[in-house]
Amino acid sequence: MALSQEVKEKLQKRIDELKKRMQYDANDLDYETHLHQVRELQKLINNSK
Repeated sequence: MALSQEVKEKLQKRIDELKKRMQYDANDLDYETHLHQVRELQKLINNSK
């Protein structure tokens, strides 16, 4: 699955946003949800190479 550079950049931007939010989320469920999303998005980027 090939992703365009634009899509990869958008995914990376979303990952960065989620990582910032993870620093401020006191709720463990929110943190785990964000962590899961980060891992899934990173997997998409990695599999497209």
